[in-house]
Amino acid sequence: MVNETERYIPSEDEYLQAFYAIYNELTPGHQAILDKLYQHCYFMKDNRRLRTWELSEAAAYNGESAGQIGILGAKFCKFFGLENKEFGQPALAIVSWFEDETNRHWYIELIPEAARAFKRFRLEHFTI
Repeated sequence: MVNETERYIPSEDEYLQAFYAIYNELTPGHQAILDKLYQHCYFMKDNRRLRTWELSEAAAYNGESAGQIGILGAKFCKFFGLENKEFGQPALAIVSWFEDETNRHWYIELIPEAARAFKRFRLEHFTI
């Protein structure tokens, strides 16, 4: 159990194992969310941060994608054998959210360990 002042972050290798175990069972929308997060992380279009509505658009969801990211995060919590509350919110198992102080918009990004693992997963999984 992680104490209340720490946020548990799995290692890159743990995330890689999770992607191999989880990815093929994800809905096309959840796969699209991960792909959009990955693309933005490594190919940041227009050198700007990713907005949550862009994830909804990529996954062809009507409305906000926050609930879907929570469902996706819960799958990672389950894989890691952790309760959702150990991350705070289930989505925090794979992403970080932050509000821009100047424009008050909410932005999202993959946790660096998850981003590096997803890059490796894509290279290994999609080139075989």
